[in-house]
Amino acid sequence: MNRLKLISLALAAIIVFGGCTSTRYLTDSKSIDRQHDMRANRSGVNVVDVFANMANLFISGALNTDFEISQTKRSFKRITIINESTDSLFVNMVTDIVWKESGYCDIMGIVLPAGAHQKLLVPYPAAYNVYFRTPFTEEENLEIRTDNKHRRFVLRPGMTDWMKENGN
Repeated sequence: MNRLKLISLALAAIIVFGGCTSTRYLTDSKSIDRQHDMRANRSGVNVVDVFANMANLFISGALNTDFEISQTKRSFKRITIINESTDSLFVNMVTDIVWKESGYCDIMGIVLPAGAHQKLLVPYPAAYNVYFRTPFTEEENLEIRTDNKHRRFVLRPGMTDWMKENGN
């Protein structure tokens, strides 16, 4: 295989696998199914956008007009939850956003081992109340808003106490 094909294949693999949202640490079957459903819906929207923009490009070229990118409103965002504690974290994320009239977009039953991270697909914009604890600590609560610029959220026991003490 020539060098260009090898580089193209490697870049395609990085893009495909880097964009994946795994459900490795999810234990709740409804949350797993909802993550797969949201990912399929998001992929469908992206495919439609690509074909619409290609058609728009050809029509613009044929009519000698300006090409404008058309894009449907994105309704999902990929975030990463990171466990920085030395113990496993049990995480539940609760929101008031409804998914296809089959229930809320809650993500329940995340069990993150020490130092692990979980990528999740969440509605945009939304606010999640995140409840987390280790086997040896009390449950803590914080709010994650998906409409801000952050995509990585670090969790560790005692962080909400520190935030309260420092006025955050």
